[in-house]
Amino acid sequence: MVWEEAPVNARVALALRRAKGKPRSSEALAEGARLSADEMPAAIDELVRGGFRIELHPIQGFRLLQGPDRLIEDELTCDLATERVGRTVQSVGETTSTNDLAWHAVAQDGPGADGLAVFAEYQTAGRGRRRSRWLAPPHSSVLCSIVLFGPPGAEGPASLTRAASLAAAQAIEAETDLDVGLRWPNDLVLDNRKVAGVLVEARPGEAPAGAAVVGIGINGTQRPEAFPADLRDAVTSLAAAGAPVDRTLLARRLLRRLDAVIADMTRETGPETLLQAAASRCHTLGRRITVTDGTETVTGEVVDLDPDYGLVLRLSDGTIRRFPAMTTHVVSQGG
Repeated sequence: MVWEEAPVNARVALALRRAKGKPRSSEALAEGARLSADEMPAAIDELVRGGFRIELHPIQGFRLLQGPDRLIEDELTCDLATERVGRTVQSVGETTSTNDLAWHAVAQDGPGADGLAVFAEYQTAGRGRRRSRWLAPPHSSVLCSIVLFGPPGAEGPASLTRAASLAAAQAIEAETDLDVGLRWPNDLVLDNRKVAGVLVEARPGEAPAGAAVVGIGINGTQRPEAFPADLRDAVTSLAAAGAPVDRTLLARRLLRRLDAVIADMTRETGPETLLQAAASRCHTLGRRITVTDGTETVTGEVVDLDPDYGLVLRLSDGTIRRFPAMTTHVVSQGG
């Protein structure tokens, strides 16, 4: 499903969103949006026609009561100022999976799809690692996929997973002040409950060489009852954690942080710096866990992350073993 969007003065809309429910004077809004005072009434009328609920106070000015329940392309791209990620943005109401739409763009446009970010309000077949389902009610989450075509350096799926997980954690913290941790290899957690996940796909032999799609899902406004009963102790959302968030501002922050992190990977010390940043957030470090690679199952203490974002385990006999992210599955985690 693709909707017809009413024209939106994105700079005014974003200024109202950033005010977090506080009023902004007409003069301040006009200055921030690079409009004249005479142009402001028409801009506000445009937003109202686009689904924004705006209160006007005769002295204090304009206050955003509620924005539309969808991500609007104009707002996502307005003054984004990224070098690569988000150079093109597509927002749809419903799709099987944003990763599917991203791969369709790769098939159509090849390298021209690099940097495309696809957002959806609802996925009918969203997926996670090891073919698990990603479930989220409509208009509740930030669900996106980014095409990276011919990524710089030696970026592989494991390194991109680390980079995207770190960028998502930083974006959430910047918008909410919540302390976000990483649970190897691709979960973001709040108090050990999953709040977001990353799925990086490469299709060697099917897609053009060097193409990868980075899928990111962040639980935003769900209340606990929105999750299946058997998952409520294991998952959460930003709202359930006490931090209601504007999904538009979070999506913009995510694109900017991912763009910065991907750029950092090209610098001489970038990969090591990113690995250390990910390790500092990794809740799996120091835990005793059981993993399997499909052929054997072993238990040990996680003592490090290797440069390719695999696990380094110390087994009960003192042996140090490395387990690559792309072929290793965590069976259970202890304290």
